[in-house]
Amino acid sequence: MRRWPRWMMGGAVLLGVVACAFQPDFSRFPTCDDQGACPGGWTCLASEKVCLPDCGERGPCPLEVPSDMDGGGSDAGTDGGDADAGPTQLVLIPDGPGRGLETETFSHRFQASGGTPPYAFSITAGEPPPGLTLDPEGILSGRPTTAGDFLFTVEVVDRSETPQRSSQEFSVRIRPLLRLAGPGVLAFFESGKEYVDQLSATGGKSPYTYEIVSGSLPSGIVLRDDGQVDGKASDDTSTPPFDVRVTDSDEPPQTAVRRIQLTSITCSSSQVCIKTSALPDARVGSSYTHPLQTTPTSVTWEVVDASKLPPGITLNASTGVLSGQPTQAGVYEFTVSASTGLLGPATSSRTLKMTVF
Repeated sequence: MRRWPRWMMGGAVLLGVVACAFQPDFSRFPTCDDQGACPGGWTCLASEKVCLPDCGERGPCPLEVPSDMDGGGSDAGTDGGDADAGPTQLVLIPDGPGRGLETETFSHRFQASGGTPPYAFSITAGEPPPGLTLDPEGILSGRPTTAGDFLFTVEVVDRSETPQRSSQEFSVRIRPLLRLAGPGVLAFFESGKEYVDQLSATGGKSPYTYEIVSGSLPSGIVLRDDGQVDGKASDDTSTPPFDVRVTDSDEPPQTAVRRIQLTSITCSSSQVCIKTSALPDARVGSSYTHPLQTTPTSVTWEVVDASKLPPGITLNASTGVLSGQPTQAGVYEFTVSASTGLLGPATSSRTLKMTVF
């Protein structure tokens, strides 16, 4: 007389070799993935698209049919006719959520087996990434707002008469979203004079690689792989805006595209010419450095109202370098002035805007 495995009881598999007949109940088992695979110790029942436990991995596999099933017994939910046998052990399947991307939609379903469904899931320790929440059915979803590594503990509780509990610590890595920071408008160039400016990116994983994907730069000026724009324009002819793509070093890599503009300017020797007309975007908590440009180069810089600078950013009066680590997101508009005593005092000012994510 054969005994069937415990996991095949309770309506888990429709047995055709015995007289009893019942409807299978697969709700307690996790589903197979899109490739028909299951976690270790489980095998996919393709016809039902559910994972069933393997013998030896999830407990013993008896080889005899219980006496109450011999000759048409009707209690398929017990093992060996023991009416006092409880539900199988509740197990939280250790299938982690993997990685997500900042601001992009994220969803992962935690799963359990054994015990008595339906199950109730909750987080009992730690915190999921900001922007993500776990519902009672075990779905972790939302749009993560902060990049980083996050640890938290998930607990599942079943509906047994004496509820079973199972918990495990999980980790989620949220990748920072790659942005081509700009500036969207590069510093003005002068015909026949050496030119240099720098494109930058935020988020993703450095180093970054830059390339023009549409349009072109003025003749004599080129874009380097590292984002530096340099050369000597042969004339003052400006070109239409062009598109630049940046690619990071992550696996899989992220890319971002932004339209960039570069135009010419004519400066007289008796005036201070501020060539910078736009600033790269900044990221909260990340280092920021960008030099302001003028003709002539030896000037004294000043922010007309320093309180309007992004918190964490300062302007060096002698070098004209904006630098620091912004602490608060927002769009900040401020006015800078550059002055020199060459050939008589000369001063110029320009209003700039910085976006901090």
